[in-house]
Amino acid sequence: MEKSMVMSKLEALGGVILQAAKEQGVQYAQCTVSEREKREFNVDGGSFSLMRTLFDRDVIITVLKDQKKGSVRINRFDEDAVLEAVRECVASSESAEADDAWAFADSPVEKDFLDGEPECDLEALFDRSRELMDQIREKHPKILMEQMITEHDRVEKVFMSTNSVKYRTLGGCYHFSLMYSAHDGEKSSSFFGSDVTLSKLDRPILECAMIEKELSAIEQQLDTQPLEGKFTGTAVLAPAAMSEIVLSTILDNYVSDSSLIDATSIWEDSLGQKVADERFSMSMTPYADYVVMGDRYTSEGFVSEGFDIIRNGILKSFDLSQYGANKTGNERAKCEGWNLTVESGDTPLEQIISSIDRGVLVLRFSGGQPAASGEFSGVAKNSFLIENGKVTHALSEVMVSGCVRDMLKNVRAISQETLRDGTVSIPYIAFDGVTISGK
Repeated sequence: MEKSMVMSKLEALGGVILQAAKEQGVQYAQCTVSEREKREFNVDGGSFSLMRTLFDRDVIITVLKDQKKGSVRINRFDEDAVLEAVRECVASSESAEADDAWAFADSPVEKDFLDGEPECDLEALFDRSRELMDQIREKHPKILMEQMITEHDRVEKVFMSTNSVKYRTLGGCYHFSLMYSAHDGEKSSSFFGSDVTLSKLDRPILECAMIEKELSAIEQQLDTQPLEGKFTGTAVLAPAAMSEIVLSTILDNYVSDSSLIDATSIWEDSLGQKVADERFSMSMTPYADYVVMGDRYTSEGFVSEGFDIIRNGILKSFDLSQYGANKTGNERAKCEGWNLTVESGDTPLEQIISSIDRGVLVLRFSGGQPAASGEFSGVAKNSFLIENGKVTHALSEVMVSGCVRDMLKNVRAISQETLRDGTVSIPYIAFDGVTISGK
């Protein structure tokens, strides 16, 4: 990757920061200096409302002095502001408590990363945005696009540390974010959001991720019926609901720094043991071919690698930083971020539904933070009743509750169909033994 004038400027500023930190007696310092350019179109109420270009500068400084950590973030590049930020960062470390667990990458390395598509084709971005709106009006006339933001982000970024670690990143991607609902006269549905991140605009956006499928589902949400009573059945979680209920619970409550350091994780002693159905595998995959602008290095300066959290139902790794690993005596995870792959199954969604006597198809979930054990309860938004192997009608006022720990061992089936939105790859998964409550 050939260094641009911007990259050279960022690298020079990083050098100033590290030198200033060393002069103030720190044992370790690192900084990330980045410059971003965003080209953006907005649609509000079904019509284009805004086109703009935004510029952003960002400086993140972290120091370690006598095993006391300090961090500061600013959005200015002028030298006086940067030097003042270094002084503030060192001062914040001096007032912190010492902790022997703080540690950062200490092997010299220098790498360049070229990710996605740094150069914006503005004409193509507008044409694809207009095409998407036209296709939605034609194919899904009951959909009202409440807001659509289409954009291209370009970033040039340098990470540097006093341990001779240096990463230069030049990247860019297109992102389409849609928020919409269905309307027919006085009737309207709950809102829903679809997103996709792309490196190329080589096909209609309606064909990307699950946008077409999600639009169709929301159009069917105009005539909802309440569910009477309460039963234990099968919940088929669409990818968004999977993220909201299952995956976030695993990452936040079972394998994270906080849950393991605080000893609240129910999987604390489960490495190498079965924690899920053998068909369930979940990995961090920053270099997967579907990932656009994946995680390339961690906040502690380590080069990213993919790794399994769960493989064939067996817990293979926690999602720990080096700090968390040092605090708990476990191994550091090989990357950070949210580039998740949940392995798809071999059963079409329609066939999964045909096997269910009674249950719900949940597109979106709204609820509070699950308990440490993974117990949750909330509203199944944009949901449908499943009876006798068929999706019958859209539901209103439906609650779902259960425990993620138990659900992972009660997997009925995993779909062939998979959401790939540029950041994650997640199928539909049907879980037995979920409590479904109506009025």
